[in-house]
Amino acid sequence: CFRSPAFGHDYGVLMTSSPLAGLLARAVVVLDPAGIVRHVQLVPEITQEPDYEAALRVLA
Repeated sequence: CFRSPAFGHDYGVLMTSSPLAGLLARAVVVLDPAGIVRHVQLVPEITQEPDYEAALRVLA
C-alpha cells in the first residue's frame, strides 16, 4: 500500500516534490468504529517517527 499513488493522493500523503516522489509520507490516522477521524499526525520529515503513544492514547 505504501507505493499506491491513489491511496496517497486520496489521503494527502503522496510525496510529489522530492527524491522520494511517488512514495508516501509517514502518517498516523486513527478512526473510531463509526469511521470518524479521531487523531491525525503527518510528520514533517520522513526519517522522523510519528508519536505512536499519542495515537494509542486516543484508543484508550
